[in-house]
Amino acid sequence: MKKECEIVQDLIFGYCDGTLNSASKELVEKHLVKCEECKRVYEEIKKDKKMDDDKIEIDYLKRVNKKLKRKKIMIVISSICIVLLVVLHIIAFICYYHDHTTIEIFMNKEISEEEIENIRNQIEKQSEDVEITYVSPEKQLEKMKERFKENQDLLAGYNAENNIFTPSFIIKTKTIQDMEKIEESLETVEGIKKISSTSSNLYESLIMNIFTILYN
Repeated sequence: MKKECEIVQDLIFGYCDGTLNSASKELVEKHLVKCEECKRVYEEIKKDKKMDDDKIEIDYLKRVNKKLKRKKIMIVISSICIVLLVVLHIIAFICYYHDHTTIEIFMNKEISEEEIENIRNQIEKQSEDVEITYVSPEKQLEKMKERFKENQDLLAGYNAENNIFTPSFIIKTKTIQDMEKIEESLETVEGIKKISSTSSNLYESLIMNIFTILYN
């Protein structure tokens, strides 16, 4: 009987796992009915196995939960990145549109009032919806002094009689096409010293505007 107990106890692990063949399974079941000692061993093994199975299940659920949390975090981060990219593109487009619908026309220092009016009329001919701002040399000097702030002493020698700046027009249109027409029409107009416009791309416009904000 003792020998049979040893055999059965060796088989109990396989019996609990369900890996025994039918003959071995039948042997174990018949023996457990009549042997209290082997039945006790079986109950202990079954209890330990259940605890191990529960621990494995808990560990598995923890791993699954951890993966789900990680996935949620990645989704949140990805969503934030997408939103930031969309916002960045919108801001970049606004900067690009602003830069490409704005030009500054610098006129000769000795330009006459008649020539200034002629330039204004030429601009208005090209677009009905255009904003024209005249900036006098005095205003240019004042703006430059404001920009220099604490270093205004560098411009102390300049005044209304000794002004290095020339009059200009700041032109703002609704479309890039209108701005191109205006630029083209002014290429041969008398009294214009320089036409300042931008040829930057979308992201160059954004970077330029950021630097302008930071250093102004």
